[in-house]
Amino acid sequence: MGNLKFAAVLALLISVGVAAWPHVTQKSVVQGVTVAVTPGNVAADSGMWDFAVAFSSNGRRLDDEVMENFVLVGDGRSMKPLAWEGEKAGGTHRVGVLKFIAIQPRPKDLELRLVRPSEAKPRVFRFSFGDWAA
Repeated sequence: MGNLKFAAVLALLISVGVAAWPHVTQKSVVQGVTVAVTPGNVAADSGMWDFAVAFSSNGRRLDDEVMENFVLVGDGRSMKPLAWEGEKAGGTHRVGVLKFIAIQPRPKDLELRLVRPSEAKPRVFRFSFGDWAA
């Protein structure tokens, strides 16, 4: 899958799969592996939150254990993912939706942390939603 196709799949996933306020895609590139994360449903009345996640590499196999490597942090509390609805490990591109039980009461700031075994330090995606007013 080329970069253009990867971008199209990510845009489709974001617009259809997890369309909700706020739309702030964050991207991290380390050792030739790009990870893009977009918050999806983080509504006040939702019991589950989701994030669109897309991985892309320059020829390296993506064998990440998504359920083990991500953690959601808010107000000092950590939450492991409840589910990954996406492509399985292997290949050079992966997209999907990572689901978490909502942290209650809802914090003003969230961090989605990714620890990849081959990388020296975690990737941190920060989302600051202030008072959560749309």
